[in-house]
Amino acid sequence: MKDKESKVGFPKEFAIYIPKMSLDEQNIFKEQEKNYKIDDSLVKVRNYLIELIPNLPSPSDYLIFALGKILFSISDYDTLNALDEEFSYLGLSLWKIRLLLRKGLSEEAIKKASKIYANEDNDLSFKLHSLRSIANGYLNLGNYEQSKIYLTEIFEDALTSPKLSAEDKPIINDILLEAHKDNFFLNRFSEEKIKLENKINVALQIATDLGERYHLGSFYYLMALLQRDAGKIDEAIQYSNQAIALFNEIGNRSLLSASKGNLGTINVIKGKLDEAESIFLEILETFRNLDEKRFIALSIKNLGNIVIERGNYDEAIEKYQEALNIMEELNLKETYQYCVLAELYLQTGRLSDFEILINNLDEEMRSSPSSIIESYILFLKGLSDVKKLNYGQASEFFSKALVISDSQGRGELSAKILMNTILLNINKYDVEKKLEDLELATQNINHILPYFIENKLMKEQVALRLLEGKIFAIKKDHSRSFNSLQKARDLLQHNKNKHLLRIVNKYLEDLNKPENKENLSNVEWVNEPFRSDVYNLEDIGMRYMQRSHVQTGITPLALILLHRSGIPIRSFVISKRTVKDQLLFGGFIVAIRDMLSELFEEQKSQMLVITYGNYKIIIEAHPKGFSSVAISANDSFSLRRKIHQLTEKLSEVEIPRQYYGEVSTQLSDYIDQEVESLFGSSMVYSDAIQTNFKEQ
Repeated sequence: MKDKESKVGFPKEFAIYIPKMSLDEQNIFKEQEKNYKIDDSLVKVRNYLIELIPNLPSPSDYLIFALGKILFSISDYDTLNALDEEFSYLGLSLWKIRLLLRKGLSEEAIKKASKIYANEDNDLSFKLHSLRSIANGYLNLGNYEQSKIYLTEIFEDALTSPKLSAEDKPIINDILLEAHKDNFFLNRFSEEKIKLENKINVALQIATDLGERYHLGSFYYLMALLQRDAGKIDEAIQYSNQAIALFNEIGNRSLLSASKGNLGTINVIKGKLDEAESIFLEILETFRNLDEKRFIALSIKNLGNIVIERGNYDEAIEKYQEALNIMEELNLKETYQYCVLAELYLQTGRLSDFEILINNLDEEMRSSPSSIIESYILFLKGLSDVKKLNYGQASEFFSKALVISDSQGRGELSAKILMNTILLNINKYDVEKKLEDLELATQNINHILPYFIENKLMKEQVALRLLEGKIFAIKKDHSRSFNSLQKARDLLQHNKNKHLLRIVNKYLEDLNKPENKENLSNVEWVNEPFRSDVYNLEDIGMRYMQRSHVQTGITPLALILLHRSGIPIRSFVISKRTVKDQLLFGGFIVAIRDMLSELFEEQKSQMLVITYGNYKIIIEAHPKGFSSVAISANDSFSLRRKIHQLTEKLSEVEIPRQYYGEVSTQLSDYIDQEVESLFGSSMVYSDAIQTNFKEQ
């Protein structure tokens, strides 16, 4: 039995349009299909069509459209441009619009596509194709609301149109798959990973049924991005290689380069900067040859990120300025990258450049509000105030920025803000010598460590454990200081950083001296100011932020709000799997009830994580007399941020000091709304825990 890939016939990228062509054209292709196999290169089809079409008296719209698709799919932009200038075919114009989008000329593309969409005489498939171009154009320009409106319209128009014929369905599906790709980029940083992965898998199945290698490669590429964001590097590499193989096969140089670019970013994440640089330089040359200015700019920006990793911020500024100048010429909205440039200005002491840029960003925020950009700007203002030693103002900016970043689920930005809040805490201690600042630093270290663990950033984990060890030593807590330093040494056992290992071993040796076990005040490094620690951590803070954020475990198995007395106020369980309440609730309340009184005695908000069987229990106790408790399979930075958000929200309402197991409908409704806003419909109310408590 022959393999499916070796079947006789035209490749599906072209074949799906044959039934919509004229009868004469159908007969020609029926006769010719014996000379082709469905896994043939699209270049072969392109060469045949270029010879055939001039000899036809009146080529059909679908034949010309199919030719345009082939030319676009193999990145033969020169031929597409030449034919479009020579002939006035709608089918070519539609693909010329797609080419404008690829080059970054989004406003011109939107204008041309809108004109085609407004023509009622055009076929549904052509109208949907132009609609997709409009949506893609707004996506490129950063107008996400407009993009979402047009993407929704594509799906609605396709679903509500009169019954489609068998010939129409694959063509419509082909366009819907393009819309799915835009929908991915629209929701990549705002929708749960599970939902996105499910959507892509559905689209991937449709693409598989359709048999189009162009779409298959595109969705393998998207899956690679998704797995990379989730920290599943091996899976990301596998999907990237699958995409590269398909784009190599069909000859699409643009998406081939984009897939290679994903491998370049993965090499940055893994610290293989030379390999990453080689990839980005190669694809930059390809994009220059294709004149795809938007991707030229992105490649230059990625080279800038490599320079940041190497610590050369002046060169990074040059790269970012070059990339942003190109994007500005194309009217692309890249405000987030301007924020990175502003941060680079701060790191290099170019304060006047920073002030000019931050004022421009403020002006843009007033005309085009964005929560993420607002958070980044507030953070930058706080960072500027730290450098001016305005610690009180800086703390306010950081706090506001963190609330917004957390609410938007931007873990990488929340981590950046937390990192610099730690620096603020220890800077303040150097000036004011208040132990409260060190306590805040410890809490923030506990918040951010899961970020470094999830992103496999070893040096950063060691640096924070060293800092933690010094803080505990200053507080004369010998055992906790020793424990933190021991964790740092454990991390370095498989690391070749001999310099750091020497520092950690010296610190541990000092702690082990008999004269120091009871009195740490004579230890040299304990008495040193935090200036050197600040310098090292500033460097880390700038570099790690250029990497993709790994987001794992944002939905717990169960969530419980506990009164300081240990009586549950409200409880929820995950709806996507069967949860045995007895298993999750029965024993662990007893395990943590004794802890609660100890936590609340200190009268400050704090978070801790304990292991109970195969579960992690994340607890944040608030001075107002309640705690938010999550039971999860894994500890997670993102989940900790969600629990912190919930705790802060609930601190705004009155929790009764004396509590006997019942709350008002108003309070329970408020709690339910906040839980749903943070975790969606995945968490459902459960009263099992109340029953269990009363039975004890």
